[in-house]
Amino acid sequence: MIAVRLSPCLFAAILACKPEPAVQVPEPAPVTTPPPADPGPITDPQPATSGEPATTPPVEPTPAETPPVAATDPVAPSIPSEPTPVASNTAKEPLPTALHTKIDAKCGNDPGVGTAAKPFTLKTPDGKDISLASHRGKVVLLNFWGTWCKPCLKELPEFDRLYRRYRKHGLVLIAIATDTEPAKVQEFATQRKLAAKLALGGEPLADQYESGNFPFSFVIDAKGQIRGSYRGYKPECAGKLEQDIRTQLEQLH
Repeated sequence: MIAVRLSPCLFAAILACKPEPAVQVPEPAPVTTPPPADPGPITDPQPATSGEPATTPPVEPTPAETPPVAATDPVAPSIPSEPTPVASNTAKEPLPTALHTKIDAKCGNDPGVGTAAKPFTLKTPDGKDISLASHRGKVVLLNFWGTWCKPCLKELPEFDRLYRRYRKHGLVLIAIATDTEPAKVQEFATQRKLAAKLALGGEPLADQYESGNFPFSFVIDAKGQIRGSYRGYKPECAGKLEQDIRTQLEQLH
């Protein structure tokens, strides 16, 4: 082995040029980011516009993902159905018992049966208009009378009694007086507490029926046809007149 002797100067130069050992700097530990939650299937996201972060539109469920609710599903909300309109007069109230039981078939067949009642518009004692046409669709007991006629003053209260009994079933009583002044007519109606509809100045109309007897009356059906004709005051015909009224009332509905 050959020994090399270095001069002090050369040894110093070699030491000056020798690199210093590198300092080991520990590397930072890697930062772990938790994985994002699964957003579910993404369908064709729109490209992000400049300056705005890209967003993922919500995914709408397809019809197959939302099964229809069966009509019998107890969880499904019930939709109230609209009430079915009830026809009026479907349960017609029966007529009350007849007041008169004795019926004479010969009554009610005086002139006028089967013809149309004559139209009229007259004044009531309080100055209002009353007409036959305004009561179409109901059964009308039309009575011609006068304060001067004694049989009339007996008959009209009897008719008024029938009217009170059947008016809610569709009967109308129109009592046409030959009087033209309302005072006497109203006085009699007030004394007897009549509920009948009153009319004045009916003599010209009465003349059209050519009746030689007062009072006289007609049972008129809902179409304006005369179904019973009673000329003169005939108490024995009260049962037949009530039967005529009842027959027409039963045909109203």
